[in-house]
Amino acid sequence: MLAGLGVGARQGCGIIRHTFLVPALYRNHFIQYKLGGNVAYQSLRYSSWNAMKKSRSKAVTYDYKQGKRRIKSQQELDDEEDKVKVDKATKSGSLIKKWGAIASTHRFNKKATKWYVAIYGVFLVYGMYYFKKLYSKETEKKAILDKRDKEGFISEWERLRVRELSGDLVRTRDQEKLDAYHKLKDIYDEKLKKCQTEEEKQTLGKFDPEPEDIEGVIDRRLDRSVLPSRDLSGFYDKIAEKYDRQVGREELMMGMGRKRKWVMRQCKGDVLEVASGTGRNCKWMNPALVTSYTFLDPSKEMMKKAYEKFKKRWPDFSKVKFVVGKAEDLKKISSAGDKNEPFKYDTIVETFGLCSEKDPVQSLKNMKALLKQGGRIILLEHGRSSWDLVNKKLDKDAQRHSDKWGCRWNLDIGEIVDDAGLEITKEKRAYLGTNWMVICKRPEDIIDYDELNFFEKYFSVNRMKNFDSSLGPNEAFGSKTAKSTSMQPKDEKNA
Repeated sequence: MLAGLGVGARQGCGIIRHTFLVPALYRNHFIQYKLGGNVAYQSLRYSSWNAMKKSRSKAVTYDYKQGKRRIKSQQELDDEEDKVKVDKATKSGSLIKKWGAIASTHRFNKKATKWYVAIYGVFLVYGMYYFKKLYSKETEKKAILDKRDKEGFISEWERLRVRELSGDLVRTRDQEKLDAYHKLKDIYDEKLKKCQTEEEKQTLGKFDPEPEDIEGVIDRRLDRSVLPSRDLSGFYDKIAEKYDRQVGREELMMGMGRKRKWVMRQCKGDVLEVASGTGRNCKWMNPALVTSYTFLDPSKEMMKKAYEKFKKRWPDFSKVKFVVGKAEDLKKISSAGDKNEPFKYDTIVETFGLCSEKDPVQSLKNMKALLKQGGRIILLEHGRSSWDLVNKKLDKDAQRHSDKWGCRWNLDIGEIVDDAGLEITKEKRAYLGTNWMVICKRPEDIIDYDELNFFEKYFSVNRMKNFDSSLGPNEAFGSKTAKSTSMQPKDEKNA
């Protein structure tokens, strides 16, 4: 009897479970299925009525218009989820978390997808235009180079155009010529458009200007803005006493000490410092690498300051000279011995000196003549910027700066180096391009392995010397790169 009652009870519980509970759970999971999985999944075996009611309450709402319950739409559930997410991020007080929550909402992502597609379309159109333009440039460049190889000659306009199309460095003077040629090209294109027949086009001919044709349209701003050199023999003697005090404040704000330190790290062997001034570089000298050190400056009062600084900083360094003279007279000053041969140096340094010299090109030529084999010229100069807006400011204040410091701060240092017949192994620009840090060598010297960049060290076969794409391969390429022997300090009798 008891057994029968147990069996009946189990059957009754099974009927209740399958009649009421299981359908209810199935209805709950049907709602979850319709909502696309936004409500957390619960196992059919999980029979907690509280959990079931809680999940159903999230998915069901009351429609007051229809007067009955209904399943929430996907959009309503997404909005609720987004609201909870944004409110939580807002309460945190972090602006980054707030905007991050907004960016992760469903509504934002739906709109963002449209913007992504639109931006992709814009870049696609731009890419097609860019590659079309690139193809036309390469076609024009190839035509000019074929003419060079066939005829052995190309005009100045074609040479500059090849450099422009190849992405080579174009100095200020050449850029002014190039801009003038482009103006003539625009005039030619306008005339070509007006030609209605082939005979008129043939009469007009090809665009082939001569250097004389650009004289009327070339921009001479650089020639007008750069002040002529003046005699500064007594100028720096007058300001020697206050020079360090005034210049020190400006250089401190600009962090110029790091630049001077960089210059002195390059010094080794026998060193000559041209336009040394009050010796603002000497405190960063490395006596372990420097064999001898020679100061040269046209101001006697400045040289006294340099002497005091050096003796105070390096009292035990004996191989040092202090010479009063100009850079233009370097050869004569450095002459020594029976054969009247100039003493030569491993490193020649000049910081902010080219701007105050009468003939900076000749000064660099003299420095080049005094370099030993494998020697380097280290320059730290201020000059023209890589930004036209900054150059206008330099040109405007050129006279005021010259009256205060005696220098022309808007010179094109790159052009001066090129005109002196030197090759640049390293060039760095700072302060909107107005600060030039340059390492130069003689054309016949082999570049040092440490002066090569990563790509040149491990991937390039040839080192390009003053590379010009308009030249032939024999003219454009130098010797094969090789590691030069390190320059060890040597004792020199004439130090």
